[in-house]
Amino acid sequence: MNPLNFYRDQPLFGLDIGHSSLKVMQLDTTTGKPPRVLGYGVANYPAEAVKNGVITDQKALHDCLFKLLSQELVGAIDTRRVACTIPTTNTFSRPMKLPPMERADLTEAVHLEAEQYIPIPIANLYIDYEISHEDAKGIDLLMVATPKGIIDSRIKFLEAVGLEPVALEPTMNAAARLFAVADSSHKQPSILIDFGSVAVDVAVFDQTMFVNSTIQGGSDTITELIIKQLGVPAKEAYDLKNNNGIAPGARQQQIKEAARPLLDNLVREIQKIVRYYNDRQSLTHHKIVQVITIGGGANMPGLSDFFSAELHLPARKLDPWHAIDFAGLSMPGEIDRSMYITVAGAATLNPKEVFA
Repeated sequence: MNPLNFYRDQPLFGLDIGHSSLKVMQLDTTTGKPPRVLGYGVANYPAEAVKNGVITDQKALHDCLFKLLSQELVGAIDTRRVACTIPTTNTFSRPMKLPPMERADLTEAVHLEAEQYIPIPIANLYIDYEISHEDAKGIDLLMVATPKGIIDSRIKFLEAVGLEPVALEPTMNAAARLFAVADSSHKQPSILIDFGSVAVDVAVFDQTMFVNSTIQGGSDTITELIIKQLGVPAKEAYDLKNNNGIAPGARQQQIKEAARPLLDNLVREIQKIVRYYNDRQSLTHHKIVQVITIGGGANMPGLSDFFSAELHLPARKLDPWHAIDFAGLSMPGEIDRSMYITVAGAATLNPKEVFA
């Protein structure tokens, strides 16, 4: 038996360190059938325990994870190997086209290119890349760089609680993997919008990630804008956002006007990304054909219709759960399912990819 292959076959679970919560999920992906959920759960921690992506209060996250695994878990987690997320908003990514070269020279070339675009010394970053296309004319790839403090704080936390980190990846990459696994339209060029609580990540997915961007402000921002615009208490603003949203109704115009600063900024950024991608793909005619929303903010009524009208593309919320077997475990409630998309994407990482 090859020891390395044996090791690569060992299971892992996904861990998503969010704005103020930890989510875990373990999937069995070895049967050739739809992924089967072995265990999942969520628990909250004080938002100030993580600052700009860096875990600053290790004990707070330790206590949260202990509570999650001992009290809040549905099913079971039976492995210590973990694929952990890092916030896309705290990463730098850029598509690159490089001339043909040997793989031994590629890393240095990526680092030299990255120095031109990233406002942080390269010595303070971890840099990785994924090749999307390669031919005699050159190499297309997506470069991702993350401050070392973010990565190092996660590794320190995971090792301190007895876990073995085997992969760390941006949240949008994890969500895109789940889109590719669970949505039949994933082969069509798509805009992915991850509507989080404090930021919105936008990416193009066409067989792989091509480009992504982050817009500051998210679901919590819309709640704050409703409070300011309508002069209502926080609880009422939260309910208006989640129950009425910007769908047709008596409060539609008021809520839409309140949310407009964020939504208009988001639409402008998406339009720039669509133009950038479509221009690069003009020779192959691979045009973006749809918008897929994910994240807790995607639950706001009327959001998909708004994007469809503004972007002139069909838009819908990602619903991957028909392709995942909960195997007798109770599913999260309909509203809560969106919070598990990123961690489910991390959990679908094939253990054999870790050392690929």
